[in-house]
Formats: sequence, C-alpha cells, structure tokens
Amino acid sequence: MSGPLPMCLQPITVPAAWGWKAIIALRNRRYDRGRGVHRADLPVISVGNLTTGGTGKTPMVHWIADRLRDEGHHPAILLRGYGKGNPETSDEAMLYRQSMEGVPILADPDRVGALGRHLAGNAHTTCAILDDGFQHRRLHRDLDLVLVDATRPLDELRLLPAGHLREPLTSLRRAHAVIVTRSAGVDPDLSARIEALHGRPPLAWTDHQWMGIEVHEAGVTRFEDCQWLSGRRFACRLGIGNPEAARAQLRQAGGEIVVDMPARDHAPFDGAEIDRLLKAAGEIDGVFMTAKDRVKAQPLIDAGCPVPLVVPQLRLCFHSGQAALVALLEGAIAG
Repeated sequence: MSGPLPMCLQPITVPAAWGWKAIIALRNRRYDRGRGVHRADLPVISVGNLTTGGTGKTPMVHWIADRLRDEGHHPAILLRGYGKGNPETSDEAMLYRQSMEGVPILADPDRVGALGRHLAGNAHTTCAILDDGFQHRRLHRDLDLVLVDATRPLDELRLLPAGHLREPLTSLRRAHAVIVTRSAGVDPDLSARIEALHGRPPLAWTDHQWMGIEVHEAGVTRFEDCQWLSGRRFACRLGIGNPEAARAQLRQAGGEIVVDMPARDHAPFDGAEIDRLLKAAGEIDGVFMTAKDRVKAQPLIDAGCPVPLVVPQLRLCFHSGQAALVALLEGAIAG
C-alpha cells in the first residue's frame, strides 16, 4: 500500500519513518508511566485507530452514543476538529451536530481543557466519547477501542511518512479491545494476525451498510433506495481517509464513476474542483459524496450546481460481538 507521499521519495521517507518510530516510542513510554495524563470526573470511552483516518470511527461513535443514550446516559463527544480554521466549524463537528441533536459536541485540539470547561457548566453530562482518541493520551480513558479496517491489509501498512501508520502495529496491545470494520464476516487469518499483535482476537466484526440514498437537489432532500444508483453516472468527490471503500460500494450498487476527484481527508471544496464539477454536469446524473463532504459542499451549491448531490446513508452492522461490546461499555460506565 502506498504512503501519503510519492514513491520516489522513499529514500527520504523510509529513514524518516525510523525516526518517527523512535519519537513515538519515547512518547508512549512517558504516558505509560502516567506522566501528563489527566483523569476526568466521569467515564471516558475512546474510539481510535492506528492509521491516518478511514476506519469508520464516526459510525462507531454514533452507535456508541445512541446505545448510551438508550440506557439513560448523557454523553458528550470530544474531537479534535481537523481542517483549517475554527475546529468548531470542521466537517466532523458540523456532521455530528446535524445528526446527534441534543449531544454536546466539543471540538478542540485541547480535549482535556474542552471537557473541563464543559463540565464546569454542564453537570448533567455523565460520560464522554473521545473520537479519534487512541493517540490522544493526555486524557485518561476507561475504555480504549481501536478500529481496524478489513480492507487495508495490516502487513502492507508502514509508519509515517513512508506509509499511513501513526504508530507501530504492536501498539494494539495498549487497547482494551480491537473491532474490525468494513468486514464481510469473520476472517480467521486477520483474526489470528490481530491476536498476535493485540493479545486477544478482535472483540467484534462490523460492516458499514447503506440504508438508502439522500438526493439533495434544488434545496430539497429526498430519500431513495440504493437501487436508484444503478445505471446512473456520477462525479465522485470524496474527501475522506479511505475513499476506495466508498467507490467500491458505489460500483457494486450499479453506479458508474465517470469523473473521479480524490481529495485530502477533511479538505474543503476549492474553486478548481467546483469549476470541474460544473463543466462535467452535462455528462453526469449527480455528484456522489459522503455526509462528511456534504456539510462542506455549500460553495458548490452556491455556484449553481445543476445536478443533485448524492449521499449514502450509513448504518453500522455487526457480524459478531455486539453483545460483548455492550458489556464492555456497561462495565466502563459502571466503573
């Protein structure tokens, strides 16, 4: 698997990755000793990964928050807020606020400070969910969940900047549990590899299924079955960590990608992209994007895009391990 930088830079990126590994080791040893770790006055559940995005953390955070609310808890969601400008207006923060009404969304690189300020005036919050928190070790967590994407072979991953790993695979031993995402079912080979790294097999195996399609057109949103995609032609604009998984699902549903516009994770729509999409409008039936792209797409709408914006509705589904995950959540909250 290629890294974030061109292959021609490997003579530089590979030695740099060795240096990165040494830095990460020093950092982790410091936190392993408890130095600089802050404990909140409520249970904290972390959902994270080892790679630079793209494992499906947002659907998992949604599922956990909904489960906790169903049990009468009042969670807050903490996230860094990636992107330029104010973290409060990042794509992730806007998406959470649109889809999780009534849940406090705290977007701040200083998640320890943000949680402390929130709790000072919101005593009703009973627990916190840390989005993308595996490397954010300043905040003590009562449950540390790490997601592994089944579509990205573990043994092809390399450390930054040569690859997409934030820290070595052996860091999985630090997690309380590993959950596999985007899986077609339990994979014995992947399970054995994770057990060798983590010490236990994956707790749960999950997938992201499309419940339907949102079609945003002329200020109106309508909902269609996934069959609506079949036979239609799309420009595909995906500013997410693992766009190939979404492209593959679109093709499996019968959609044709005639214009492919990869973008950096969290990237806003720029003028060149908008011009290209407007020029392509005559040969496409819609612009396909994720919900995270949709919250940033207002400049495209303001430019008069004549075709609909097409967004899949995601649902997290469990092949196995749902009850085990619920038990871990209940134990973390009770503890």
